[in-house]
Amino acid sequence: MNTSVILSYAFMYFVLFVAVPFVFVMFVMTCIKFFKAGPDDAEHHEMKLKPVLFDKQSFNFFKSLKTVVEGKYDVCCNVPLDTVFEMDQHDADLNHECRLDYVLIDHDSSEVKMVISDFGKEHNSPMKKLFSKFNINFIEMNQHKQWDTQSLKQALAV
Repeated sequence: MNTSVILSYAFMYFVLFVAVPFVFVMFVMTCIKFFKAGPDDAEHHEMKLKPVLFDKQSFNFFKSLKTVVEGKYDVCCNVPLDTVFEMDQHDADLNHECRLDYVLIDHDSSEVKMVISDFGKEHNSPMKKLFSKFNINFIEMNQHKQWDTQSLKQALAV
């Protein structure tokens, strides 16, 4: 057999067993890449509206708190800690998940006057020290304890 026949067979087998599978694999990988569902697709991240924003006990407390402040203070709910205190980016990233249940701010000056929160799952002694350092009244709310309007008015007067 002469060399040209051997080279033609070698070229044919190279194309058949190396080049064609390589092109086919590249085509399949490209199709997978372009037709794969992205993370932003709505079918994977279905959103539903909550039926109620507050549970019944929290909503009753919120209504009584709005009655107590009588328009003198504004009530903000579920406020991140890093919006109340100025802190560097590292501390803000660490404390962004810490949320204050109710923050009362002065209607005229926008100063924080009182914080009412439930830190039952977290360590609350550093929070109490932090709020007392800045002379902000901090009330620890308990899920099982009922707050009457009179004690809230007294806490606001102080």
